[in-house]
Amino acid sequence: MKAPRVLHLLPRFTGAGPERSLLASIAFAPPTAQPFHHTIAVLDVPVGASMYLAARRLGVGLLVQPSIDAIEKAAADADVIVIHYWNHPLLLSALGRADLGSTRIVVWSKVLGLHRPQVLTAEIGDFADVLVVTTERSRQSEAATTCGIVHTVPGIADMGRLENWRPVPHDGIHVGYLGLVSPVKMHPRFAEMCARVSDRSVSFVIVGSGGGEQQLHARAVDLGLDGRFACTGYTDDVSSALGTFDIFGYPLSIDTYATSEKALQEAMWVGIPPVVFPHGGLVDLVEDDVTGIVVNDEDGYVAAIDMLVGDRSLRRRLGDEARRMARSRFDPYTLAANWANVIAVALAQPARSRSPLYANKTGAELFVAANGIEAGPFAQSVESGAQRLHADVEIASSSPLVIGGDGGIAHYRNVWPEDPVLDRWVRLVANS
Repeated sequence: MKAPRVLHLLPRFTGAGPERSLLASIAFAPPTAQPFHHTIAVLDVPVGASMYLAARRLGVGLLVQPSIDAIEKAAADADVIVIHYWNHPLLLSALGRADLGSTRIVVWSKVLGLHRPQVLTAEIGDFADVLVVTTERSRQSEAATTCGIVHTVPGIADMGRLENWRPVPHDGIHVGYLGLVSPVKMHPRFAEMCARVSDRSVSFVIVGSGGGEQQLHARAVDLGLDGRFACTGYTDDVSSALGTFDIFGYPLSIDTYATSEKALQEAMWVGIPPVVFPHGGLVDLVEDDVTGIVVNDEDGYVAAIDMLVGDRSLRRRLGDEARRMARSRFDPYTLAANWANVIAVALAQPARSRSPLYANKTGAELFVAANGIEAGPFAQSVESGAQRLHADVEIASSSPLVIGGDGGIAHYRNVWPEDPVLDRWVRLVANS
C-alpha cells in the first residue's frame, strides 16, 4: 500500500522549537503506525545545516524557498497538508496566493493565539479541517471555535538529546535560563530580578541567542552582577547546558505567546525545578509547589529564587516531581503516536477545496487580517479619519513583541518595505 504523502508548510527551518517538534514527530513515530512520506516546504532562509541533515537522515524531502507554482504542485501531490502556524508574513503571503486544490489541511498551531501579534483567528479555523493546539488554553481562541475538529498535542521535544544528562560539578547555586534571549520573549526586568536575589554567591547562566545578549549582559553588569551573570550563547548541547543548572528561572513577558515550551519540558525532564510566571501556556505546565513555583509578580519571583537557593530539600522535592510529571506528559513516543493519530483523522476527512486565506491584501491589510478581533488600533489605523489619530497614539506604545517579534510590524515591514502604512507604524514606534 502506498504511503500517504504529507506536505508540511513551515515558515523557517533554523533549529527553533517548531522545527525540532516536527522532526521529533517523525523520528519518534511508533513502528506500528501507518507510514507517511513527508516533504517540508521551507518558506524562508537560511536553513540550519544540522536541521537539513537531520531531515535527510529521516528520509524527509525538502523544498527551500519554493515558488507559488512549486507549492501548488507539491500540494497537488499531497494527501494531507500540515500548516505549521504562527503569524509569519511569508507564510500568510503564500497562503493568500497559492491555490492548494482539493485536499485536507491540518493547522498545527505553534502559538497561544489569544492576542496580537499571534492570533488564531476564526478564518484559520474555517481554513483547517483539523486544528491542533499545543496547550488547552488555545481552545479559547476563535479558530478553536470555528474548526470542527480540534486536538491538543503538546510540542514534541527530542528527549534523546538528554539521554546522557548528568549534573556538572560547580561552585554555588546556578540559576539557568535556556531559550530565546530577547526582550520579545523574556520578562522586561529579567536582570533587575536577578540582581535582587539575596545570596551573592548565586550565579545566573543565560543559554541561547536572539540578539538581546549584549544588552542584557550590560544591564546585569550595571546592576552589580559582573562575574555572576553569563550569557553563553546558542548551543546544540542542551544536555551539558542543563547539567550546570540548579534552578530553572524562566520568567517570560506578560504577552508571551509561548505554549508547551520545549526548554521548560527539557528542564523538568531532568529534574530541575522551574520558577515561572503564569503567562502564556506555562500555567498549564507547572503546578505551583508541586512541580515548580508559579509567581505573579517580581517580588514573588525573587522570593521564590531565594527560597529555592536556601532549601536543598525543596529543590529536590520539586525537581523529582517535575521529572515524574514530564516523563508522563511529555514522552516523545506517546506524543508522536498522538500526532500520527491526528494525520489519520485528517485522512479520514473528505478532501475539499477552499479559497486562498486572506487573499489580495497589502502588507498592512494582511497584518490586520492575521490579528482578527485583536487587531484593534491597527485596523483603525488603515482607515482615514479622526479615529486614525487616536489609533496611532496607541500603536506608538506597542509592546516589544508587537513591534519586533515574529509577526510584528517590523517583521512585516521588512517583507513589504514599500508599504506606506507599515512604514508609518514603524516610524510611530521608533519616535515614541
